Amino acid sequence: MGFLKNTLQNAKLLYRLIRPNAPNQRSTILKHYFWSVFSGFNYSKRSFWLVYQPDSNDISHLHPEMQELYKAWIRGNRLNNNGDLARFYSLILNIKKLFADKVPGDFAELGVWRGNSAAVLAHFSSQEQRKCFLFDTFEGFDERDLQGIDAKFGKSFTDTSIDYVKQTVGDKPNVVYVPGYFPESITQQTKDARYAFVNIDCDLYEPMKQALNFFYPRLNRGGFMFLHDYASGLWGGSTQAIDEFTKEHNLFLILLPDKSGTAIIRKSEN
Repeated sequence: MGFLKNTLQNAKLLYRLIRPNAPNQRSTILKHYFWSVFSGFNYSKRSFWLVYQPDSNDISHLHPEMQELYKAWIRGNRLNNNGDLARFYSLILNIKKLFADKVPGDFAELGVWRGNSAAVLAHFSSQEQRKCFLFDTFEGFDERDLQGIDAKFGKSFTDTSIDYVKQTVGDKPNVVYVPGYFPESITQQTKDARYAFVNIDCDLYEPMKQALNFFYPRLNRGGFMFLHDYASGLWGGSTQAIDEFTKEHNLFLILLPDKSGTAIIRKSEN
C-alpha cells in the first residue's frame, strides 16, 4: 500500500509541475511516469525524480527532430532508454556542435544491439551525406571476448538482427552495416575512412581495446568518441581498456551523468 500511495502522490505532484500552458503534454508525461514505475518494479528501488529537458528544446525549440528520434531511441529498449535523456540529448547536442564546427568525417558505432543510438547517428549523418558505419556481430557477444576480466559474462544481447536494426534506423542509403567479429570485420572502406563521430558500446575489454586502437588514429581533429558504460561500475573490462588507452596517449575524459556512465573524448590534434 505504501508503494501505491507514494506513486499516486508523485503523480499528483508531477501533474501540478507540468507547465499549465502545455496541457497536451500532461497525459503523455504521466503515461511514461506510470510505465516507468511499474515496469521498473523489483528492477530499481530508486526514487522517482523529474528530469528537465534542455532549454534549447523545451523553450527555444531548437531540436524539432527530437520527438521522432525519441521513438527510435526507445524502440525495443524502453526499460534502458525511456528515462536516459542525458545520453539522448548529449548525442544530439554534440553532433550538432560537430556540424557547427565543420569537423569533416564519417560516423561509426561499434556495439549496435537494437539500433537505438544508431538511429540518432544515422539521422544526422544522412543530413550531410556522411557515411554511418554500424559494426556488430548482430548475434550478441562472441565467445572469444568472454575471457579474463569478462569471463563472468555469458552470451548476451542475442535478441537482435540486422533486419531488426534496419526497422529502428530506417531506410537510409548512407548507412553501411558491418557484420561480424571486430576487428576481423574491418573492411577496406572502413579502414580508409576518416571519422568525425564514433560511438563505442561494446561492454568488454578486448573489443573496446581494439576499437580505440582502430578508431582514434582515424578520428579527425575536433571529432568525438562516446564511450558507453565507462563509469557504470558494471563493465570493468571496458573501463580498464579505456583507462589504459587514455593513459598511454595522455588523453582526458569528460564524464556524463547519464544512466550508464558514458565518457567522452574530443580530439584536439590531428
